[in-house]
Amino acid sequence: MRTLRRFAAFDLLAADCAAVIYSRTVEDLVMRPKCIIASFACTILIGNFAYAEELPVAVFDIAFVNYSQEVEFGATNEAEKARALMLSAEFRTLIETSGRYALVDTAMAETELALHGNPFGCNACEAKIAAKLGAERSFTGAVQKLSNLVQTIVIRERDTRSGEVMAQYQTDIRGNTDEAWLRGLRWLMKNRMLPGTAELDAN
Repeated sequence: MRTLRRFAAFDLLAADCAAVIYSRTVEDLVMRPKCIIASFACTILIGNFAYAEELPVAVFDIAFVNYSQEVEFGATNEAEKARALMLSAEFRTLIETSGRYALVDTAMAETELALHGNPFGCNACEAKIAAKLGAERSFTGAVQKLSNLVQTIVIRERDTRSGEVMAQYQTDIRGNTDEAWLRGLRWLMKNRMLPGTAELDAN
């Protein structure tokens, strides 16, 4: 819808410029060079928007995986599990507002997901589920806790038709707080994921 509105605006501008370019009045002769430039710019922009269709993707909840020694002492990690849900919501927001993707609703797949468990480690089951939902790509992720100080955020992108891992992005974060996790995810999205997915989509 957003792209269609842009095209409509360009059509109106193009029509106005065409009237000026082919007019013979003195006022329009003055405006003619500017309209020619504007028309050329519109042509370039419309071409770019034509290739900017949002790709349907399924984004699954980010999991929390504890590799630290505290597991041996019965840690339940309720705070980290809640933080992983917060990070999942933020990830969906970043994906949706990137202008590159359209989120598909994964709520209808909750029953099937429950059968497989963590979608990050279900051996590509998430790609098949995402394909049923109409997505072309699937994103899963995990925050891997190595110690109280160090965590790693990992995001995996699959092609839903083949199940192939197209890319995996990760970054280490220092600190086990909401702010540290959010800062790490936003950095990963800006500096690794968006440049990486742009290269994939260009091929």
